[in-house]
Amino acid sequence: MISRASRNLPSPLSAGLFFFAALVFVAAPVPSGRAQATQAQSTQTHVTQAQAGQTSQSSDLDELGGLSAAAMTNDSGPAGIIPVAKGFNVSLGTTSQHDSSSGWSSLLTPNVAYRLDRYFSMDAGVSMYMYINIDANVGTKTKPVYVYSAKNEVFGDTSLSFHGDASFLSIDYNGIVSMGLPSGNTDYGLGAGQVTYNINNHFEKNFDLFTPDIEFGFGDTSTLVNQRVVKNYVAVGPMAHFQAGTSVDLPWRTSFEADAYEELPLDKNLVYSTTGKGKKKVTTSTNLDPGEDNGFITSLDIPLNPHVTMSGFYSRSLRDHEDTGGFSFTFLLKAPPRPPEVAF
Repeated sequence: MISRASRNLPSPLSAGLFFFAALVFVAAPVPSGRAQATQAQSTQTHVTQAQAGQTSQSSDLDELGGLSAAAMTNDSGPAGIIPVAKGFNVSLGTTSQHDSSSGWSSLLTPNVAYRLDRYFSMDAGVSMYMYINIDANVGTKTKPVYVYSAKNEVFGDTSLSFHGDASFLSIDYNGIVSMGLPSGNTDYGLGAGQVTYNINNHFEKNFDLFTPDIEFGFGDTSTLVNQRVVKNYVAVGPMAHFQAGTSVDLPWRTSFEADAYEELPLDKNLVYSTTGKGKKKVTTSTNLDPGEDNGFITSLDIPLNPHVTMSGFYSRSLRDHEDTGGFSFTFLLKAPPRPPEVAF
C-alpha cells in the first residue's frame, strides 16, 4: 500500500501562538462580520428609519439585514470576502503557515467576488506560494536521497465558486458549487492535474453568542474543502466530506470557530504529495486509505479595522498525526457596512 509520508517532525508553533494570543488583547474593537449580520437583522426596521435620506447606506444595510451570517463567510478566509451589497469586492490574503512535516510556507491568496443579489454570489481565487518546501532527489534514480528544496512563486489550483443563500425556520443555509482549475504544479504536490469539483451544504443556527453549524457534501478533490488550511498533499478521486462545530462571538468583536471534520474517499484516490520522503510523489492507492483524513480545525478572526482582519488557525489531523497552524491578514477593498451605533 502506498500512503502519504510519515509525519514525525515536531511542530514549533508556540512562538506564532503566543504572538497571536497577544494580539487578541490589543485588537481594535471593530464588529465582526457575523455579529454585524445578526445585529442588523434584529434591528432592520430601526436602521431603515434612522438612515432615511441616505439612500446608498440604507440600501447596503437593507441588504445586510436580509442576508444570513453564512452568506458572508468564505471557507478560505474571514467574513467580508463575499460582498454584502450587490457588486464586486476584491480581497488579498497573506498567510504564514507551519506544517509539522514540511515546515514553513508563505502564501498570497487574491480573490475576486461578485454578489448578484441577496441570494446568489460567486467568487474566484488562487493560492500563490511565495515560499514552500518540496521534497527533491539529490541522489541518483536508483539510489535516491530526498531532501527539502525551497520553491518560490509557484501556484496552486484556481478555484471558482457559486454560492446560494437561504433562511427557513431560523436556520441559515449556504450552498456552494466549486470548480478547481489545474493551475497548480502536480510535481510539487500543489495541484490536481485536472478540472475538479465540489458541492458543499452548510447549515447554521444562531443562539446569541453561539452559532452551531454542520456541513456535508461530495466532490473529487481535497483541495476545495477547508481551504483556510493548505495541506501538503492533493487527493483526487470521489470523496464525501462532513463537518460539525460552532462559532462563538467573543469580546473585542472577535470570532472563534472550532469544527471536527471527516474526508472519506468513495473509491481509489490519486495522491500528489509535497513530502515523498523516498516514496513516489505521484501515487495511485490500492485501497481507500491515502485520501482519507479526519481531525479538528479552529480559527480566530480579529478585525483590526473595517478593511483588515487578522486571523489565526490550527488544524490537527488525527489520522495522519499532523499539526498545521499559522496566521494571516486579509485585506478587503470594500468593507462590510456597519449598522448605526444604536444597533450595538
